[in-house]
Amino acid sequence: ESPRAIRHPIIMPDLEPKGATAVRYRKPGGKDDRAELNSPNEISKSAVPKSMTARSTILAFAGCAVALVLLKWATSSPPKTYCHVDDPDNDIDITAWQPPDDPRPIPPGSWGSVLTTPAKLEKLRDAGKLPVLESGVPKVIHQTWPSRDTSGVAAHYRKWSASWGACHPDWLHVLWDDCDIRRLFAKHLPDFLPVYDAYPNPVQRADIFRCLVLKEYGGLYADMDYECTGGVDGPTGLNPPQDSPQGACKVFIVNSPDPEHDGVLQNAFMASVPEHPYWTAVFDLAVERRSTLSGRIWGEIPIQNTGPGLVSDAYTMLSEGEVKTAVCGLNNTEFSGQALGQAPNAIHRNAGSWCACRFPAINWACWKKCKEKKKTYVPSMYRDLTRYKRSIDKGEKLSDKDQATWDQYGHLFQSYYDKYGEFEDI
Repeated sequence: ESPRAIRHPIIMPDLEPKGATAVRYRKPGGKDDRAELNSPNEISKSAVPKSMTARSTILAFAGCAVALVLLKWATSSPPKTYCHVDDPDNDIDITAWQPPDDPRPIPPGSWGSVLTTPAKLEKLRDAGKLPVLESGVPKVIHQTWPSRDTSGVAAHYRKWSASWGACHPDWLHVLWDDCDIRRLFAKHLPDFLPVYDAYPNPVQRADIFRCLVLKEYGGLYADMDYECTGGVDGPTGLNPPQDSPQGACKVFIVNSPDPEHDGVLQNAFMASVPEHPYWTAVFDLAVERRSTLSGRIWGEIPIQNTGPGLVSDAYTMLSEGEVKTAVCGLNNTEFSGQALGQAPNAIHRNAGSWCACRFPAINWACWKKCKEKKKTYVPSMYRDLTRYKRSIDKGEKLSDKDQATWDQYGHLFQSYYDKYGEFEDI
């Protein structure tokens, strides 16, 4: 007998005397329970076994509870936070964050020796004391952490954050916490504040923050897992020669190492002049995507709604012209290194902290990332090289694109193999 046959009664008016209707409940053992009713249209409570009534009640309550939890999750706002006073003198000394063996000590007393506050940034900007590159990008590095209590910042994050002071000691290094960020939206983009508050995932608020801070102040935004290895203000970086084709660049975003998944651009490293119209297009698209049900609940929330998918699609949707020409992609082998595990100017260490999200199994991108974290991390390029090497060993022909990648990076395979051992696909 199927569960459906057990749970639902079968009305049999033709098999009973006139004036009564029998309700038969099939049981797995084959016996029938019969009950006579006073009216053909009435089923008495006594005709329903108590066990079934109890089970139906429990299931109904459970269904309602699940629905309420999902509704609360989908519409919840971040918990209220009692924010600190925005004190411009609340600097954090990061010279102690540098490893003792770092060959590039941060000069004491330099701008790069401290993580300063948004209030100090505002004060310097209003006084016209922020230096800028020839490209127009202010010499400001923006990073974010949940609070100014950095006692819980892991050693590797400290090292990577301090590397920016070592590379660029004459740049202002600003740390934005959650209170600072909400104040930023309340002051400069109040109409967007309900959208910001409604994001269910903290990483979404961190994602959209970087777009607003670059729109309002300009400068460079870098994730806390980004390490400066050589400097970013050179001719192939944020300061191209003004008489070159790249001289028209006003927004600099590193090219994605995984365009099929993230989009053409990667939002972990972005720089801009203040008030560039590209960021208006980004926020217009963010509002549109937040207004869809799939975006609120089941979509690839961090990637497409606020993350690299958002900045990539905002760029590709721009009409050809001056605004789009001014948005330039930086070479990811020089300014990301995520695929290779090394880069001459800046490297994305890809700690993947954004995966600390709600219901990661629902969010495919996050679930996949979390699953990968259970394995020993290896550079993504090693995965590709492993696949190419196996094909070559089998005598299979690589595609032109894969062959070109192997020709360029195949020499790294053995060094990766010596370091990481045999790579197994997840």
